[in-house]
Amino acid sequence: MENLVGILALVITIIVAIIFLRRETRKETPDKDYFAGKKTTKSAAGSDDRNWPAIVKKALKSAKTMSRPAVALTMAKGPIAEDPHSSIGGQPSLPTDAPWPEGRDGKQMIFLAQINFADMPSLDGYPSWGVLSFFVEDNDLNGCDFPSSGNTGFQVLYHEDPDTLQRREPPVRKWDFSPFNEELTAHGRRLTGSVVTGSISPNSAQGRKLTEDWYPDCPSDLWDSFHETLTEAKPALIYYGGHPDFTQDDFRHKGADLLLTEVLLQLGFVFDGEGGAEICWGDAGEACFLISKADLAERRFDRVAYNWDCS
Repeated sequence: MENLVGILALVITIIVAIIFLRRETRKETPDKDYFAGKKTTKSAAGSDDRNWPAIVKKALKSAKTMSRPAVALTMAKGPIAEDPHSSIGGQPSLPTDAPWPEGRDGKQMIFLAQINFADMPSLDGYPSWGVLSFFVEDNDLNGCDFPSSGNTGFQVLYHEDPDTLQRREPPVRKWDFSPFNEELTAHGRRLTGSVVTGSISPNSAQGRKLTEDWYPDCPSDLWDSFHETLTEAKPALIYYGGHPDFTQDDFRHKGADLLLTEVLLQLGFVFDGEGGAEICWGDAGEACFLISKADLAERRFDRVAYNWDCS
């Protein structure tokens, strides 16, 4: 009987040792599945010997070939001129007889920005004159249906003749859900523009296409390097032209959305230099107004798509 107990104890000890050794040799490193949006694991024992630095370098080189010119918009200090120059926040330039744009709920919309193309450097495909203005609804989603189209929940207005416009005081009320801080909302800033080269976003359809075959197995430090390199190569925090940027996901998955390649306005997260933010969509998100190349050429600004997302 004692021999039997001893044998059983030895067998149990061996089994426990085998389980422990197998767990040690198959330690799993948690990683974020970029494409499925859920947690997965990568086994150290199952890793491969691919030349990861070369793979990442090749992807970055491919991304560079997709770069496009853009106009980086800078918020300048100083007063905004009365005439309809490019600006963000504050007072929009509207026709003297035009009402302030209203949302579906009848409330006046939030003025975001206006671009007077005569102020800006030339960019192929974009107007060289006229004023393009952007408004969104004053609610917790800023009018967005993720995405929105057809000037529903937002308005993009194009005025070919700036001489018909004048600065308009905002309605006498406080915006409840402006993505701008109080100072920018109330007083606005001038916008100046310069031509730069902008990369694709790592979160865009193009960025994901570059990485879909190897991302799940890529070492995290090299993936972080790839992601940060493309993020730092975006045109600016505020811009038009180039490629759109997304905090999480590119909404252009199918159909006509795939034709929305031209950026009319990209508004990212902008610090105020004092621990807060001048511009913030949700939790440090990105907003974009996109149009197809054909509709841009025909100045069909009633066919714009508007979207924002955040982390």
